[in-house]
Amino acid sequence: MAAADIGVEGALRVLRSANGEMSLRVWMELNRGELLRAWSGRRLNWTALCAWFREVGLTNGRGEAPTVRCAKMVWYRVGKFLEAREAQEKARAEAAEAAAADRVQRLAAAREADAALRGRMEQVNRAAASKRRQAAEEEPYRREAGERLRARQEANGLIPETGTTTRQPTPAAEHARANDQATLVTLDLPYYPPPYVSARAYLPHDPSLPPVKEGDICKATGARWEIGGDLPGYPSKRNYEYEKDWLRDVGRLLRAKHPTNLTMTREEKYVMQTAKSRIPNLY
Repeated sequence: MAAADIGVEGALRVLRSANGEMSLRVWMELNRGELLRAWSGRRLNWTALCAWFREVGLTNGRGEAPTVRCAKMVWYRVGKFLEAREAQEKARAEAAEAAAADRVQRLAAAREADAALRGRMEQVNRAAASKRRQAAEEEPYRREAGERLRARQEANGLIPETGTTTRQPTPAAEHARANDQATLVTLDLPYYPPPYVSARAYLPHDPSLPPVKEGDICKATGARWEIGGDLPGYPSKRNYEYEKDWLRDVGRLLRAKHPTNLTMTREEKYVMQTAKSRIPNLY
């Protein structure tokens, strides 16, 4: 018979039936729990048990029939051994359970991080798409403004002919150039020094550009404008990075122009109410 085909059953049978400590101790290890359950916690009669041990051939470590004192000592040691083994098994089970819970937690954290990353990437992609869409919407206005500017420059001799150097502009061309450069306008707004109203509110703007609409993307931050679009006659959101700053300036300028909401348009009322709810100490 090959060594690989020999199991441990025979060795265990020999150990359990051998004389010495393994005989009585192994029996107690195998049957201590069942005996205690069957006896329901009642006091064991060690004299009767030792007589039975001798009858069935269970002996102590010296190969002798166990005395009451010897049987009690082996019983106590076996109890401690089984308690320690049970504690080790429990600790291993708890460690395995903790490791499994940790794996589940790490997997959940990895999935959450992956979902957050996908969300950020989708937000970036939406912002980029919105920028492209906004640029495409503004392109006709920019192209038309450029064509008008070139037409005026050509009409007033501001653009040299092909193969010539730049000609000296005439007085009429100087006047036309001044008109061409004045493409930015400044709104007629009551002036309040910063920080009550920021300097951004008084920046000139290009009237040829379309107004910012609700839902457009701020080019500076990539965030979406959520609270209405530009109000006619008030600073454009193009001058701002954050909607809260725009609300503060426009809300205070609205109150300066309208002491009461009754004279405001529906859009102005909406912006005013939003500013009052979001800006502490608005005015």
